Amino acid sequence: MNEINRIDYGPLNKYQWLIIISSSFSMLIYGLVLALPSISTTWSFVPQNYYVYIFLSIPIGTIIGNIVIGRLADTKGRKNMFILTLLLYGLGSLIVLVSNNFLVLILGLLISQIGLGGEMPTLLTYLSEMIPIKYREIVLIFTTNIANVGVLIGGIISLKAGLLSIEQERFYYLISLIASISLMLVFRLMVPESLRWEIKKKKEIGKRVKIEQLWFKIYFLTSLIIATALTYALLALTIGPYLFPKLTSILLVIYNLGESIGGFISLGIIKRIGTKFFAVFSYMGGFIVMIFVVIDYIFAKNVLQLFLALLFINGLFGEFAWAARVSLEPVIFPTNFRSTGIAISRLLPYILYAASIFYAASFDVMQYLIYNIILWGIGGLASILWYVYGVETINKKLEDINNE
Repeated sequence: MNEINRIDYGPLNKYQWLIIISSSFSMLIYGLVLALPSISTTWSFVPQNYYVYIFLSIPIGTIIGNIVIGRLADTKGRKNMFILTLLLYGLGSLIVLVSNNFLVLILGLLISQIGLGGEMPTLLTYLSEMIPIKYREIVLIFTTNIANVGVLIGGIISLKAGLLSIEQERFYYLISLIASISLMLVFRLMVPESLRWEIKKKKEIGKRVKIEQLWFKIYFLTSLIIATALTYALLALTIGPYLFPKLTSILLVIYNLGESIGGFISLGIIKRIGTKFFAVFSYMGGFIVMIFVVIDYIFAKNVLQLFLALLFINGLFGEFAWAARVSLEPVIFPTNFRSTGIAISRLLPYILYAASIFYAASFDVMQYLIYNIILWGIGGLASILWYVYGVETINKKLEDINNE
């Protein structure tokens, strides 16, 4: 346990710096790959009436990756799954970027999304176990926020696509991903396995965990994920194009700019106010912002500047909510259930995500707005209940958090 104490309370060592750098870089790649479904809809061989299947690959792939790889990360090790997820979204992206056939494109998107789906629970678990308590929340928020920068870059590429041919756009994207993923493979082979997992694997990994003892934590995280996953970029990708159909790429950039800035703001305040209050602030703030969006739609729906301002603020609170969620996801479950717990909490949200692609397809703008408010309200209610009954995690060891 002395080794664990050195991790929890010691200064950052060279391996931990390597973990932070490689994790940040992997999140940049994560964002670039995450942008591929949206970008692929601009390619000439993709029929417009098939867009729904492209976007359906995201929740389906995420569900498979979360459940399968999330569980394997608890039984076979964090580092092994890092290699697997990297190979999956690397292979999937390669297939997507060389495809000239819709079915091949869908196959590539599905494989890449399975990789991304398994990446997040594994990465969050690993970071929470290997970073000192003093820096844990900061590193969790900072590294995952880099994904927003990746999506922002993808949006800018899409915005500038008119200056390039489709073939040039795909070629430059392909070269960038091949170089990035090759470098990431070297990084991931160099980082050590989670010490906490290695200590626990002989003693507890094979033991059964009683889900009923964790139901409140699973309910809490499920509600937060429903709010963040189903509202992510809803204003930018769905409602915005209804109102300003020629500005889709600009809306995506403005929203992700708000998300990127929101992540860095989160770094400065979460440790000051604590994860419990920060969660309430983030989810109730997002709920209130959506009420103002409804007021804007009723009284000034054609005023672009006002919509862009609200879109930017929504991006800020979207990232605050994400930061609150990723700060809590990996730390409130025990080591032998940590990645599995994250995966289970994501199951219902992504099933709803897949279903919403169909049942929300016929919504008008006001229905989308009401839907968005309800989703934020689900997260807001859960955050209030956690504030009352949950555990404050700032500056506490993982073992202590799970004993409270």
